[in-house]
Order: sequence, then C-alpha cells, then structure tokens
Amino acid sequence: MKHRIVVLGAGYAGAYAAGTLARRLSPAGTEITVVNAEPEFVQRMRLHQFAAGRTIEAPRLTDVFAGTGIRLRLARVTAVAPERRVVTVADADGGGELGYDTLLYALGSRVADHGVPGVAEHAFHVTSRPAASRLRERLDALGERNEFAGILRTSLWTTSHPTFGLPRRRRHPVVASDASAANAASRPSR
Repeated sequence: MKHRIVVLGAGYAGAYAAGTLARRLSPAGTEITVVNAEPEFVQRMRLHQFAAGRTIEAPRLTDVFAGTGIRLRLARVTAVAPERRVVTVADADGGGELGYDTLLYALGSRVADHGVPGVAEHAFHVTSRPAASRLRERLDALGERNEFAGILRTSLWTTSHPTFGLPRRRRHPVVASDASAANAASRPSR
C-alpha cells in the first residue's frame, strides 16, 4: 500500500512542499494529494503589485502540477480528524473524506486586526486576491489624487516599500483610516 501524503493548501508553502516531495519520493511508494479551494495559484507575495494596477499571472494549479504525479483536489477543508487520519472536504460534488498517513497543513495565514476599532471597516490588506482587488478598486476610484490606504500588519513589506510597482501618480503614499484624513495628509506642505 502506498504512503498517502495530503497537503492542505497550494500557496507557496504547500505547492513547494508537494513539488519537492514528488521529486524526492518514489511514485511507486507514495501518493501525494494537494487540496486547495481555488483552481489558480495565488502569487500572494505579489498581490501588492496587483492592487497597484499591475497584471499578475494566476497559473492554473493543474498546469503547475502537470507531470509531477501530484493529484489536485479542488475543495475546501472543513475538518481534520487526526485520530482517524482523515480530512473532510467540501466541493462542487458534495465533498467527502480523504485518508492520509502524513498530513501537511499549509492553509496560510489570516489578517489579525488585534481588536483595533475601525481596522476591519476602514483598512485594506493584500492577503488574498479578492482583498487585493478591493484595494485596487479603491485606488482606481481615487484617480489622480496621491492617496494610499493603510495595509494591515501581515503586509508590512508593502507599507515599507510603498513605491515599488506603483504607477507614478501613486508614489506619495499616505496611511490613513479614512478619505478625509488622507486628503488632508496628501496636500503638499509649504
């Protein structure tokens, strides 16, 4: 019987780990399954560029894993039962259970607002493509004004390098919780 390896998540960590395992382990003795909710690979470290208006590729995971022997299961993980070595998933067909001998949990991180009032309602982050799209829409709506929305803690790199990849009209960032504060702060000082 083959050793069943299940990798939860196909971001940088999950995809890299699955690929490395596929290269190093014999397919005669192992079966690798990657479970991911989305069919595309999200280049999370480049989502700040996407939010700033750049086009970022989103390769299909079937293409990423083509020829590796890795099985892809497009589903959302709903439970892990380590005592039975089973992962429960939900997908378009209703879902089911996946048995495993080795489980790699690489489902990523989440934004933490640390209970700061107003963060969830007024701040932007780039930890997922939908979130980056929301920020991109906001920046596009600002037009030629020199405003930039605050980025949450998990995107420190973005705020510490605010001009990387930004169009010229957005090269004077302002971190603010609302448009009125950003408007005031973006006016040139005399």
